[in-house]
Amino acid sequence: MKKKGISVLLAAAMLASLPMSAGAQESVTKGGEITIATSSGAGGLDPAGFALDVWTEYAKLCVDGLVSFDAEGNVICESAESYETSEDGLVWTFHLREEAKWSDGSAVTAADFTNTIYRALDPDNGNAIYANMLYNIAGAEAYNKGEGALEDVKAVAVDDYTLEITLNAPCGYFLRMLAMPVFYPSKAGVATNENEGWYKDPATSLGNGAFCMESYTEGVGYTVVKNPEYYQADRVNLDKINVVIIGDASSMLSAYQTGEANVVTGLPDYVRDEYTEETGLFIWTMLTSKFMLPNLSVEPLNDVRVREAIALALNREAICAVIGSDYIPSLNYVAEYMLSNCSDQYFKDEQDPLFTEDPARAQELLAEAGYPNGEGFPKLTYKYPNAEKESLMAQAIQAQLKAVLNIDIELVGEEDGVYAQDKKDGNYELIRHSWTADYNDPINFLNLYTTNSTSNYSGVADEAFDAAIANSDAATDPQERNGYLHEAQNILVSENFYVIPAVTQVYICLKDPALEGVTTNDKGEPMYRFASLNQ
Repeated sequence: MKKKGISVLLAAAMLASLPMSAGAQESVTKGGEITIATSSGAGGLDPAGFALDVWTEYAKLCVDGLVSFDAEGNVICESAESYETSEDGLVWTFHLREEAKWSDGSAVTAADFTNTIYRALDPDNGNAIYANMLYNIAGAEAYNKGEGALEDVKAVAVDDYTLEITLNAPCGYFLRMLAMPVFYPSKAGVATNENEGWYKDPATSLGNGAFCMESYTEGVGYTVVKNPEYYQADRVNLDKINVVIIGDASSMLSAYQTGEANVVTGLPDYVRDEYTEETGLFIWTMLTSKFMLPNLSVEPLNDVRVREAIALALNREAICAVIGSDYIPSLNYVAEYMLSNCSDQYFKDEQDPLFTEDPARAQELLAEAGYPNGEGFPKLTYKYPNAEKESLMAQAIQAQLKAVLNIDIELVGEEDGVYAQDKKDGNYELIRHSWTADYNDPINFLNLYTTNSTSNYSGVADEAFDAAIANSDAATDPQERNGYLHEAQNILVSENFYVIPAVTQVYICLKDPALEGVTTNDKGEPMYRFASLNQ
């Protein structure tokens, strides 16, 4: 889901105009300036619009949502000072803190939250990529599809400091969903759909977080400064943060080595061997899963024995040895580092492994399906994004399936646009798929494969799976809900191998050792709002 490729020359020009790394200057507890280099400039800064990678970084600095979650998954009240739910789980009431201000000094009100929700649901807004994430709000889906009225959308500013949201049905993960851009505030009367470029102008791109925008250059980056109106301004140490976009990993590494950037992310795997924690290495444990998706309408992939044989034949450790140390073998579809909803473990650690790699059993299964030693097995194509590591992974899978099962796989590398369209259209036999969680809950992975999901590209139609997902949605007890989520993943993977897990990805990053106080949220993302520069 991360897209690469932004003008390196433009980013380099911006870097050249910035002061040298604050870590190379005299370190101080209060004040100072840092530069963060990131690899993707995809999307914009309107939470009701095309909010992708750029928004994610910006929001962590400049925009406070209703609540957030720390690295252990504990709730942190942000713009909402408190909240409660009705006994039936349908009505959520958020009480906003009256001391919260926008960077222009105006109050943050409930209308600023409904402003984003209403703009995202507007049927004429073709940019709102996450409007469907609001569909559990009563009246939202009908309005977004032009079949209902705005006044029927049950997200209401009861008064300036009370936001009331009524759901269609109880939703045990609703608080987690508040991490989606469409639940963040945008200043009512300032952020409008009619002025699509409002977020590019510091005069209208207001922040209610620790920082606020000073300048913005599309495709290059932006600069934010400490927000004096932030209700926790006394905890904010840095004066300024520059965020620059460098699409090339080598250029990003060079920026760190020359002191032009204090933080760089998404580096080549060899960096892990050349740096230590003392010299700035940190690993961002992403909520990402990469897996093989078999087209269930294609013979013989419609036979569960064939799908299981392919899953058991793979040696994931060997695949990772080929593609690099930024990949970790995984037997799970739900991301390896997904937190549990009801324990201090990762979700995956709450049960036994979903399956075990077993070449001998894989050969038996293929023989039981009518293809002993691969005899008579048709040549299948495996499609993947045309990138170096994807190609290495594809070649490793091809070689392993030939060695273990004696079946031939034709590799087809495709440009991103073609690959994405083929996946969406079901124009494939085997395809490499990937998913990175939008919020930290297993449902964000699992509900992709319900029968009616628009992301169900392979044709999964399993009543037991649908029922497990429906039961998890209805469950109000966290332990009960967790049980249904595990049941759903078992049906999806270990019982039917509708998806074939392969690897998970981590981000290899470097951070100036003088930069302290960087924390992580529940998705493993680094947070800089209370960071400081020290000796």
